[in-house]
Amino acid sequence: MRAAAWASGFLVAGAVLSSRLGLANPLLLASAIATLWAWRRGEFLGQRWVWPLLGPTALFLGASVLAALLSLDPVTSLRQLPRLLVFLVIPLAANLMDQRAWWFLGWGLAVMTGVLSAWGLWQYTHGYDSLTMRIRGPLSHYMTYAGWLLLALCVLLALTLLSQWRHRFLFLPPAILALVAVFLSYTRNVWVGLGVGVLVLAACWRRRLLLFYPVLLLAVLLVFPASVRERLWSMLDLRQPANFDRLCMVYSGVQMVRDYPLTGVGLDMVPKMYPLYRRDDAPRYRVPHLHNNLLQIAAERGLVALAAYLWLLGSFFSKAWRRLPLLVGGPRACVAGALAAVAAITAAGLFEYNFWDAEIQYLTFALMGGAYAPMEVKK
Repeated sequence: MRAAAWASGFLVAGAVLSSRLGLANPLLLASAIATLWAWRRGEFLGQRWVWPLLGPTALFLGASVLAALLSLDPVTSLRQLPRLLVFLVIPLAANLMDQRAWWFLGWGLAVMTGVLSAWGLWQYTHGYDSLTMRIRGPLSHYMTYAGWLLLALCVLLALTLLSQWRHRFLFLPPAILALVAVFLSYTRNVWVGLGVGVLVLAACWRRRLLLFYPVLLLAVLLVFPASVRERLWSMLDLRQPANFDRLCMVYSGVQMVRDYPLTGVGLDMVPKMYPLYRRDDAPRYRVPHLHNNLLQIAAERGLVALAAYLWLLGSFFSKAWRRLPLLVGGPRACVAGALAAVAAITAAGLFEYNFWDAEIQYLTFALMGGAYAPMEVKK
């Protein structure tokens, strides 16, 4: 078997198993090594190597390195720089994936989604049914669990609705399980992301998909327990402790950006600096991050990094959207799934810092790169 095929297989396996970092990390490393081996063997001769999103990625990497060097604690920040290698997943996916790889990715996500969803639902029936004890499957945090399921759910819905693959409707049962698990996780930012993801799918497919919204509302009102409804309405109450806590983080984050606009306080320095910028009436004395992608990136890496992040997203959405009309069947479903998933997790990131969450980041970058993969176009 060609080394490039091994590289593609390792990459897809790493994306499917991205919720388990102990497995995903060596698989993605193996993909990079196999890609280098294939390149040295000349397997990519005559193939144009694609570097999608190169400009914003380079700017983000440069801003991150500068933020680490000029950090308020360079030792702490420099330790975070190896994580920047994860951006290699985007060009690897763009060049190694194709329609066959997408097929394997879809079925792999279906199996993994079914397992994780069933795991979470089992937890719900065994005491993980409140805000103090939420379902999280085998993952360390319920927000990471719900965010990963959100990505997979959007992809599975797109493959079910838009692809012409045989047995594509088998993607639907794990998608329904994921939907139930997402609601029972009480994770509001993911609920917002799901709403955005469905909007994108409706734009890619048919407006009739917007009927999904009243169906979801009826399910929340009639099927899910009262605790889910209460959690849903709590999003509108600014006096609710978690909501007020987010507002306090916004205040503190803005002050950090004001004091360090170009390079931020440094990578991984927000938790250390938060007590100094904390409002006196903030519910928590310390926080792990600012629960907002835009604010967290600006506070720890500076406004240049924030501009690069926005450029990265803008370039991805514009280029993937322009590619969509050129595709039909399975390829169109793949790109639509990537668009919906990235839009959903980005919307969720307005209320949670999920951009640097490794389990979510690995799958997100694989989908972003996969949207550029060589696939059959209209003739």
